Amino acid sequence: MITLQDLYDRPLSYSSIKEFAKSPRHFINYRNKPKETTPALTYGSALHCMLLQPQEFNNQFVVIPKLDMRTKDGKETYARLEAESVGKTMIDDKLHNEIFGVAEYVKSNPEFEILMSGAKTEVKEASEIFGLPFITIKDIVKADSVVDIKTVQSGQIDNLIKDFFNYQYHIQAAVYGGNFAFYVIEKGEPYYNGLIQVSADFIRYGKKELERLCVGFNYCLEHPECFNMSYDFWYMVEGIKPIISLPYWVKNND
Repeated sequence: MITLQDLYDRPLSYSSIKEFAKSPRHFINYRNKPKETTPALTYGSALHCMLLQPQEFNNQFVVIPKLDMRTKDGKETYARLEAESVGKTMIDDKLHNEIFGVAEYVKSNPEFEILMSGAKTEVKEASEIFGLPFITIKDIVKADSVVDIKTVQSGQIDNLIKDFFNYQYHIQAAVYGGNFAFYVIEKGEPYYNGLIQVSADFIRYGKKELERLCVGFNYCLEHPECFNMSYDFWYMVEGIKPIISLPYWVKNND
């Protein structure tokens, strides 16, 4: 179903190996389904572009002005803009103005200005990890440092620790390598933004998880029928018999 040659033609990424962490079947579904656009993805992509490659914004996005769709002119203008947006993402002017304001606020932060001075952006790199080809697109690369921009609901550190673990960003840190850090940007006022380092434990855990996933993936390459398996793959590999029991917090309070 998937061969090593297939991976050299279309390498693994943080996003795809994160799907494999659920199961091989989840990975196959992710690989085969068309790329979806959500409001959250549009917001993040537009902000990334304004911050890192502003000269590319008009090549990637079309801003739709406020139109009265009850009128002929409004409908014709929208149809024309829609035709012109083939291959681009459409965003309304209200969202555009909001994102532009956030981008300008972030750029005014001396910490971001220092970070961007002499840095490379949107750096595409190929690598091999545990015998598997990977591709990464690194937001900001400066010397041996790699910084990934994340838009967040809350920049409070306890929330970041919880959310970033749940999103498995430790695996991303392991895939990207280097002296890894995040630049976080709150989506809402007061739009806190700043550079946040990660601990050695965060990196070590990510590397351990990445190794576990790559070992599992190599097993699937040797046994292609495993790509048809869902959660039962990890049950098999890790010798787990799934049993529904009491949650750990109930047990601890018993």
